[in-house]
Amino acid sequence: MRRRFACYTPPPSAGDSMLVRCPQCRTEFRLVDFGGEEKVVRYLCPGCNDIVPIDLEMDEVASSSSSGSYRLLDRTPRILVADDTPEVLESSRRLLEDAGYAVTLASDGVEALRAIRERHPDLVVLDLLMPRMTGFDVLREIRKDERIKETKILAVSGVYKDNILEFLQRLGAQGFLDKDNLAETLVFRVRALLEDA
Repeated sequence: MRRRFACYTPPPSAGDSMLVRCPQCRTEFRLVDFGGEEKVVRYLCPGCNDIVPIDLEMDEVASSSSSGSYRLLDRTPRILVADDTPEVLESSRRLLEDAGYAVTLASDGVEALRAIRERHPDLVVLDLLMPRMTGFDVLREIRKDERIKETKILAVSGVYKDNILEFLQRLGAQGFLDKDNLAETLVFRVRALLEDA
């Protein structure tokens, strides 16, 4: 049975607590009893008096006290690779896992956007031409969503190569990778973007 999480302001000495913001009414309170491996928990918000899902990464409010901070836990950086070519997915997964990253795969744009909203990866390697939803459309949707709009995006294509970087930067991508040079440059570019956080 899933535990119910309650939100309230504990005394200053409370150890395992986290300052969070309600995604509905934006009220700030301290969340306690958020242990376990789950990243999204539910709690009763005293502001809107509703059971609300809270993302332990995206809804945390920075404070001077980092006790109990989910973000400060040591963890492997998470990469989402979105591409409709199975060979590209497999080679990217192998390269990134060998470099020490946790990798999730998506084979089309709709699946990619869903995974970004559910898993909040540290970086997305995003193919621009995919079925159901293009990488361009995924990028536009990411930038419109307050909860995921800061996600780092490394766009990838084997077709678009010339004069596209400026356009992608306007859409909010942090970089562009030529699919023909994936094996030689993927890990280097991912590492550079994550270290620039």
